[in-house]
Amino acid sequence: MGQNIATDGGKMEHRNLDEDHISDKREILHPTRLRLLQQILATEWGSLSARELAFRNDDLEESTVRDHLRDMANRSRPFVEKLSVKEGCRKQGLPWTFYAVTEYGIELLKEVGAYDGISVLYQMYNNLDSEKISEIEEFEHRPEPDWL
Repeated sequence: MGQNIATDGGKMEHRNLDEDHISDKREILHPTRLRLLQQILATEWGSLSARELAFRNDDLEESTVRDHLRDMANRSRPFVEKLSVKEGCRKQGLPWTFYAVTEYGIELLKEVGAYDGISVLYQMYNNLDSEKISEIEEFEHRPEPDWL
């Protein structure tokens, strides 16, 4: 079913919202993206840096993680949002950018049945020996999403 929607420029654009939603579901089900989204949500603070995600995924380079995060953040309806550490709270050697799953991303995860298992991941990562990233995980100025 097609629908006219306003674009940022104010022009009306005809798009099939059902097709866009189906396309978003396909994208979120990409194994690497799905894993990254679930891992972000499997934290008590709801945000992770690319470095932390690369640590949790030793089969992925940090640059690959960043590419996936950038793709998910730059969609017309983003799956993730970039959160920045406030100026003055930044610390040398620690990430300044963290990523949180958007409300739309959470909605999609629920629709495809990939949300309920996140509590298991939370327990698994809680027991992870994270000496390499402990300074990041203990960073008190980590930005957190306000929708979780």
